[in-house]
Amino acid sequence: MIRDRNDFAGVILAGGQSSRMGFPKEALKFKGKKVMDIILDIFRPLFGEILIITDDKNRLTEFKHARVIEDLVKGCGPLGGIYTGLKAASKDWAFFVACDMPFLHTALINRLLNNSKKGEYSCIIPYTEKGIEPLHAVYSKAVLPELENILDKGEFSIRQLLRNCNCKYIKSNKNESSSFCNINTPEDLKKMEAKGVI
Repeated sequence: MIRDRNDFAGVILAGGQSSRMGFPKEALKFKGKKVMDIILDIFRPLFGEILIITDDKNRLTEFKHARVIEDLVKGCGPLGGIYTGLKAASKDWAFFVACDMPFLHTALINRLLNNSKKGEYSCIIPYTEKGIEPLHAVYSKAVLPELENILDKGEFSIRQLLRNCNCKYIKSNKNESSSFCNINTPEDLKKMEAKGVI
């Protein structure tokens, strides 16, 4: 299936305190290049609209190839970022990824996007033998009512959202497993730079 790059938004989640890293993750570099720039380079051919969701947009003024949006609901973790991204996007569907994942596979992203056009699903979530990967996934604006319901209750679990939405789960290929590697600590960064790719 051929899709148009303007059918979807690409959204980077860059909120959070990054307490284990010791500095905001949007400043994270892998082999001398900011991980955010690595992700943006991958996103540009794929998406006509790119958003960065953050708890403080003043920290992200340097990223000119994306629209920076501040969290509409703060202190809710990734769930609040997904909510803000879907509200801000001009597209009905958006691919979401965390800002600390430098090894994205374009083929996997395209497979998730193409599957959004098949059936009446509101989320397309990849999984591996380790489990689901909801921060590397496609969400539809159709989940917004349930998202608002969960946030109103003070529940901030993505898994709670997925239990109440019509999700399709796509198994990732073994060679795509590095897509889900994220950098949480300085030790993680050192290990990844030593290996190049996990």
